[in-house]
Amino acid sequence: MGTAGPDQGLRVDLVRRAASLTATVNDLALDHLEGRRTPGFDLVGSGTAAIDAGFDRLEPLSTRVMCSVIPLLTFNPWDPAEELNQRSIDRGVELRTVVGERSLAANPLLSSLDQTVRIGHAVTTLYLVDRVRAVLPGPLNHDGSATAWTATNPEVLTPTLELWDLIWESSRPIVPEGEAAPFTPRQVRTAVLLARGAKDTSIARELGVSVRTVVSEVATIAARLGATSRLDAAAILRNGRGRP
Repeated sequence: MGTAGPDQGLRVDLVRRAASLTATVNDLALDHLEGRRTPGFDLVGSGTAAIDAGFDRLEPLSTRVMCSVIPLLTFNPWDPAEELNQRSIDRGVELRTVVGERSLAANPLLSSLDQTVRIGHAVTTLYLVDRVRAVLPGPLNHDGSATAWTATNPEVLTPTLELWDLIWESSRPIVPEGEAAPFTPRQVRTAVLLARGAKDTSIARELGVSVRTVVSEVATIAARLGATSRLDAAAILRNGRGRP
């Protein structure tokens, strides 16, 4: 929970709410898995691949706003969520995301990748589709893989909405007012390709710039990351700064 502070009371309340919500979801998930009826509550997917496919199916259902709380948002240069997010944005859907403080160390590009992200009390993982459908983690599978569940029933949806509203209202912008993101859009794209293991010539071809420009951008990225070399910069991008 951390040391006491001005937000300690709020955080304790949020943790209690999240724990209660998790218990409700787990109970319903077990009922569902045992063959009992769970109206308004169903499995999205079991295991990473199935959950990703489930989000791909759910994405078109959002028409107004997609809300997300992610305690630790790490950097993945091949993240499939980026394509889903862009699809939603292209359809005019507003994305609202709150991540935990540790995400800043785990993902050095985060504030430059998406300046609409906010930092807050990300005490659990949750998603809301147009405020009418919740998507939440459930109990682990027998093999230890994750499960995700979708809920429209008030028993789950109402406390999820209440928890989201409290988290969102107490969050803050990832880029403080009056400040600029640490990396430009071209530097972000360069960093993503660098983290994928691309060579300078490949990056230059992909971005339509000279190799000299790429070398300069990589040097800037490495300096801002506190990296000692190109390889070190790629490692920091993939693994974060230290242990988050």
